[in-house]
Amino acid sequence: MLGEGILLKFNNTILQSILRLGHGFLDLLYPQDCLTCGCMIPDDGELRHLCPSCFLEVELFRSPCCYLCGIPYQGMVSGPRACPNCLELKPSYNEGKTVFHLHGPMRALIHSLKYEKGTFALVDLVAVVLMSPGLQEYLTGATLVPVPLHPWRHLQRSYNQSELLARMLSRLVPGTRVENLLRRVRWTGSQTRLSRQQRRENLRDAFALRKETTIDPHNRYVVLDDVFTTGATLNACALVLRDAGAVNLDMVALGHG
Repeated sequence: MLGEGILLKFNNTILQSILRLGHGFLDLLYPQDCLTCGCMIPDDGELRHLCPSCFLEVELFRSPCCYLCGIPYQGMVSGPRACPNCLELKPSYNEGKTVFHLHGPMRALIHSLKYEKGTFALVDLVAVVLMSPGLQEYLTGATLVPVPLHPWRHLQRSYNQSELLARMLSRLVPGTRVENLLRRVRWTGSQTRLSRQQRRENLRDAFALRKETTIDPHNRYVVLDDVFTTGATLNACALVLRDAGAVNLDMVALGHG
């Protein structure tokens, strides 16, 4: 396995080749099957756990899009615009991006990572992020701040998927680093069935700055999460950082939906 410093020198195409070579012997013994359709993945596939046919279903976001959450617009749009959800949210961060629609194959990858201890999904998720137009440039030089889990949730899951994603990205995007600046101080439960307003109320005072944490107003902080639904979680985290002195503050999430 090549060291982290060497990996930074390679572009995404070469990175994929390295990852495949690193797992080549295991793939000979246990051929990779597509996570969604079950067919065997060819050696020259873009991803390790999605076949080319399923990968065609992946919708990467492109401009024009909402400058606060990245959801794409249909048709021609002039200048930066916010979608109705973000106008209602009034986020504490300056700009935001999401990478793909959370359905089909990408939902399966996220679900495996979050609920089935499927850390194997990290390789494909990060590969898709690096394919997203402008995402590497957007993250370059930023301090990534993962959305924290409640300690009980962290104990159940044994890891924070947002932190794992952030750390892998920090190894591959130049000048990027990870800082765990936030902690979850209140249990909020599942928000799946809650409305936008209920989610915001449920997350009030749910996050706080870690003890002995210092915010540098000259740094660019990017709050990172795996999923953007209404933006309430990311915004609650951004509000804590903003109140602590963060000025250059943005967000990024993988799936929107």
